[in-house]
Amino acid sequence: MGQRGELFSTRFFAEEGRKTYFFNVKENRYHDIYLNIVESRKTERGFRRSSVVVFQENLDMFAISIEQVISCIQHRQDNCGQSFTVDNGRREYTLKLASQGKPALQITESRQDDSGFHREMVYVSTGVLDIFMARFKSALSYANTAIQNGRGYAEPETSTPYQTDSDD
Repeated sequence: MGQRGELFSTRFFAEEGRKTYFFNVKENRYHDIYLNIVESRKTERGFRRSSVVVFQENLDMFAISIEQVISCIQHRQDNCGQSFTVDNGRREYTLKLASQGKPALQITESRQDDSGFHREMVYVSTGVLDIFMARFKSALSYANTAIQNGRGYAEPETSTPYQTDSDD
C-alpha cells in the first residue's frame, strides 16, 4: 500500500498552475475503498485544500450524478443539479452549476459525525471539465477494479502496489 493508504493517484493542473486536482483511491484501516477528490488552490498565504470523499458503496450513484450534471452544463441547460443522501442521512452530495462567480461545477459533500457538521466544496471551472472527467473516470475504474478483485479485503502480502498515473 502507498502513502496514507493510497492505492492509486492521479492529478492535473488548472488555471495556469494556481489549482491542482487530485483523484486518490484509498483504503482505510477497515479495508474500505474510497475515492478522495481534492482541489488545492494557491492563495496569498500558501494553499487551501478542499476534499470530497466518496465511499465504495456510493461510487456508482456519484458517477452517474456527476456525468448527468456535466452533460447538462456542457449543453447549457437550466437547472443543472443532482443531490443524493447516503449513510442513513448523515452524508449528502450535491453536484450543480455554481451560482456565483465564473461558471463551474460545484461538488459539495455535507456530513454529520460525532464532531459535528462538516461541509466541503470543490469547484471545477467549465474550461477543464473534460480533463477532470477523464481523470475521474481513470480513478473510478481503478477503484472499481480494486473492489471487484477484493482489494479492500486482501491480505497485505497479496495487495496491489501503490500506483500513480502520469501527469499531463
